[in-house]
Amino acid sequence: MKRGPLAGAGKWTHQYAEPGNTACSDDRILSGPLGLLWFGEPGTAPMVNRHNAAASPLAVNGRLFIQGENNVMAYDSYNGTLLWKRTLPGAMRTRLKKIECSNLAASDDSFFVAVGDKCLRLDAETGRTRATYNLPAGPEGAWPKWGYLAYVDGILFGSTFTQRGISDSVFAIDTRDGNRLWSYKGKNIANLSIAIGDGWVFFIDSSLTSEQRDALLRQDKSHLKNLSGEEAKRAEERAKRLDARLAIALDARTGGKLWTKPVDVTDCSKIGIGGGELTAMYRDGILVLCGANANGHYWRQFLSGEFSRRRLVALSAKNGDKLWALDANYRHRPVIIGDTVLAEPWAFDLKTGEQKMRRHPLTGEQTPWQFLRPGHHCGAISACPQMLLMRSGFTSYYDLRDDSGIRHFAGHRLGCWINAIAADGLFLAPEASAGCLCLFPIMCTVALEPRPDNQRWGIYSADGSNTPVRHLAVNLGAPGDRRDADGALWLGYPRPALPGDRAAMGFSLKLKTEFLDGGEYIRRNSVTESVAGTENPWVFTSCGRGLKRCVLPLLGKEDEPAEYTVRLYFAELENEKTNKRIFDIKLQGETVLGGFDVVKEAGGSHRAVVREFEGVQVNNNLEIELVPKGENPSSMDGAPILCGVEVTHTN
Repeated sequence: MKRGPLAGAGKWTHQYAEPGNTACSDDRILSGPLGLLWFGEPGTAPMVNRHNAAASPLAVNGRLFIQGENNVMAYDSYNGTLLWKRTLPGAMRTRLKKIECSNLAASDDSFFVAVGDKCLRLDAETGRTRATYNLPAGPEGAWPKWGYLAYVDGILFGSTFTQRGISDSVFAIDTRDGNRLWSYKGKNIANLSIAIGDGWVFFIDSSLTSEQRDALLRQDKSHLKNLSGEEAKRAEERAKRLDARLAIALDARTGGKLWTKPVDVTDCSKIGIGGGELTAMYRDGILVLCGANANGHYWRQFLSGEFSRRRLVALSAKNGDKLWALDANYRHRPVIIGDTVLAEPWAFDLKTGEQKMRRHPLTGEQTPWQFLRPGHHCGAISACPQMLLMRSGFTSYYDLRDDSGIRHFAGHRLGCWINAIAADGLFLAPEASAGCLCLFPIMCTVALEPRPDNQRWGIYSADGSNTPVRHLAVNLGAPGDRRDADGALWLGYPRPALPGDRAAMGFSLKLKTEFLDGGEYIRRNSVTESVAGTENPWVFTSCGRGLKRCVLPLLGKEDEPAEYTVRLYFAELENEKTNKRIFDIKLQGETVLGGFDVVKEAGGSHRAVVREFEGVQVNNNLEIELVPKGENPSSMDGAPILCGVEVTHTN
């Protein structure tokens, strides 16, 4: 008796999720927060060195397929049981972060692997060879290899690999009888540019005739008249070093040519250090051309504008016409998630190229959507509609629906390209640290699952001014940022210590705090510590203990004075009795609450209490003072505490 697939569980059937290369699966189950489901084999022994950037794992119907060093393996996605392993010399494909395409594909019942000039079809359940497909015969004396590999609706697609990353033909084979359906002869087809979707095969050939190049130069350039300054200068320079290639679309079943268009891909690839080869992604009738950029070391270059020329170009899949193009200043290989092109750290509309915006959490102003992965990383991002998967020092993810920042699974690292995938309702990350000298204690395969009650702390990133504040929620002593039950973003303070070269992409809060001698920020585990009387108990599991004074900038120098409602959050997690922790509360130098006893006011320990003060006048800063009044005010048992501050503009 076998259980069927989980409703909403997605598949990862190709290197970049599916034949369109979006790097986004269709998994609808995976969402944050995440917790450990299982860990174990494979470990480092059978795996490819992480710097070699092997093909990504695949997962379909509860089976996780992994490429090792001249071997392929299948594991149960849900418990880590080894299903089968095959030794296949020549089955290892590397350099995927530079110029290569994968040699793996999977379907509901089969696993395909290209080896030399053949493609083996293995039974997904047993690993036994079901069929062997040969590369179409080439010119006498030529020894081409199988390059690109994809499987869609009973058709096996491939290319003849003549030099690293380049093929001279694309073909299709009917897997029912092994007969070739069609073959297209090209010249210099970039393997990374082959994308399949909606019955079409797209690719880029770098060989143009002089007539095709002239046709591109004759295209309407009236839009350039509206450019000025740096944009005009860049457009002029780009015209002088035109990178023109041929975009081609074929019928996937017949090989019939739908259209051929010369296309300007200047600055789409190899821009700046770590700049990648030209790659293509297809989604919803749009073909996006971009660079498969790699290596996240180069923050200084990104922030200084060295990547500002990195370009995205979108073509209509119907006729090859250019829909939009823009300089996107992005770091890594982009992904397409629904109607969004996510080009780290930004997001753009797939159909128009317009930059995606969101409300600034403090001012409410519209600012560019962005995210930050502050830790060391080389690899690309993978995704499902709800989540980004990536390395940021440790294994990490970004919950797109929650949008409260990147979260980390400490002790484990991902590889140097893509080895974490969203499939089968899980975050699946086969071991990919082989050869790494860094001190990561968990060197094995890890599967993470949704854990709604797990900790949700993130590291948020946003641009723009923090004033004038419309709404601000600060969680003192919290380990990160988090949204409450109403969707408001609570910012942990102190802010996380980010490496100097990426602190500019973080979110800073210029609070000023003063403590009594011995005072400090403390926190308890927000999952195991129980706090009653609130929908957001985690706000109350950390605090500034011994806090004397806290100053929050709410208005800029040019802003008019304003009125705010101030809410202060408290919970006693140490003392059980009343009359132990008593203090006065001052706002803007005036006492607004005297002799405040947290335990007494809350009705006991481990209970939340909130005090609200309306009509607080602010010229620039909000000043909060806590004055100890207990029997032993110098003791931390009796010192003032403050868990959170929330302010809302009221006029």
